[in-house]
Amino acid sequence: MACFTVADLTKEEQQQLSDIRLRKTHLLEQIQQIQDELEQVNSRLEGLDVGGDGSDSQAKMLTMAKKRFNTNPEKGLRYMFDNGLLRETPESVASFLYECDGLRKSAIGDYLGEKEPFNLDVLTCFVRNHDFRNLSLVQALRTFLWNFRLPGEAQKIDRIMEHFAKHFCEQHPDIFDHPDTCYTLCYATIMLNTSLYNPNVKDRMTLDGFQNLTNSMNVSKEMISNIYNSIRSEAFKFPDEAEVDVAMFFQSEKQGFLSKQGAKYKAWNRRWFVLSNKCLYYFELPTDKEPRGIIPLENVRVRSVDDKTKPYTFEIYSKTANVIKACKADSEGKLTEGCHTAYRMAASSHDDMLSWISAIQRSINKDQFLDLLQSRRRPQSSAMHNGMISAKSDPTLNKSH
Repeated sequence: MACFTVADLTKEEQQQLSDIRLRKTHLLEQIQQIQDELEQVNSRLEGLDVGGDGSDSQAKMLTMAKKRFNTNPEKGLRYMFDNGLLRETPESVASFLYECDGLRKSAIGDYLGEKEPFNLDVLTCFVRNHDFRNLSLVQALRTFLWNFRLPGEAQKIDRIMEHFAKHFCEQHPDIFDHPDTCYTLCYATIMLNTSLYNPNVKDRMTLDGFQNLTNSMNVSKEMISNIYNSIRSEAFKFPDEAEVDVAMFFQSEKQGFLSKQGAKYKAWNRRWFVLSNKCLYYFELPTDKEPRGIIPLENVRVRSVDDKTKPYTFEIYSKTANVIKACKADSEGKLTEGCHTAYRMAASSHDDMLSWISAIQRSINKDQFLDLLQSRRRPQSSAMHNGMISAKSDPTLNKSH
């Protein structure tokens, strides 16, 4: 069978491939919705048997609560609060998520990754339930990542790993100069795991490559070598045997070439951009395995601008005029923080520029209400799903660029 890459396809063929993948994602999403509805029906049927007093009745209610949680964590917890099965405190919820059997690991991860204040308090308590004092960083990560499944959205992973890094540093105050260093090294370690064990990655990261990736961090070479050797000897084990590909999380909403203006010298460089899960990734080539940079689309806006050096220019800019939280790889592949207050890109045509602005604006505007609309199975309104990313997509797609 002949092999080809996305770069071998024409622009029209790339769009057709993208449409096919999007339709596949929507079908998988509808299948999952049907399965969720069946679970809800089963829960209601079991509820018909709940009656009387005593531990037997409470056990049945707890079983129903677990099933509701696995379908919708918020509704499952609300059912428990309302029926006196669980106190409505972050500590109680965290203990329930940490200790209770029969909960979907993916549902736990999705709940912990939410940015609502109560969820963040639960995340803090959940992380503190782990004792990392006698564990190395890799051992702590192995323990932590087995108790739930990392969600697909970059922002959720970011929140969870920030809490992990802070707690690990509190229990190991002499290892890192700052929790941010621990956080960045954790991300690099998961990227290493992906590079070594994802079957779609042909060029495996070497020890020299991992040292180069982490060279800008204030971490000893001995620790970097130990981390590499540990991952090389044994891959991370994720719940449900699902590998997490940090470099590219899910099927893209939009992708294509744009010219990007540099922050320092204002030079324009052609880059391959991928819009996915409220993040804008850019690569040097479509076939690259790791992005040159990642721009989270939080607290930002997008607009077209007049630029004398480039037509069809638009920019992503900070709502507060602060530096946009982003990261990039330098010429040596080291992870560094971005220094842009605005990112300027230029499209190939006026229509292409408007298409990118529209797609980015939709991604910025995603909220819980839109997610709720997306979860409703309404075939007559399928157009609303364009550009949405399903966290339930085919795992073989999750690992592709």
